[in-house]
Amino acid sequence: MWFPSLSPDYNYIAALSSTNHLMLFDLKAQKWTELTQTQADYPAWSHDGKYVYFSSTAGGEPAFYRVQIKDHKLERVASLKDVKRPTSGTFASWTGLAPDDSLLALRDISTFEIYTLDWQLP
Repeated sequence: MWFPSLSPDYNYIAALSSTNHLMLFDLKAQKWTELTQTQADYPAWSHDGKYVYFSSTAGGEPAFYRVQIKDHKLERVASLKDVKRPTSGTFASWTGLAPDDSLLALRDISTFEIYTLDWQLP
């Protein structure tokens, strides 16, 4: 297992299997359960701990999904098809959640916008 994430109520750990399936470890029962067979990337807990969100290209296009902890119901939340994503780098396809559960994704806005900062200390 890799990419572990502890639930907000400290009862579960979500992690990815070696095949990138989303797994759930119940800390009380000491038992692993497969939440979905959909290939998952960057799992993130909702603030209330009822869902684990993740991104995936398993449906033929990049999208956000969430799986409900209670019944393991998988739901497609949003498409990332029209979001220009970075094509290189270790975390180029990173996705996540803001504290209010807003979806976050890296977006490539260009390679031509380079900024410099002149900073003078007192």
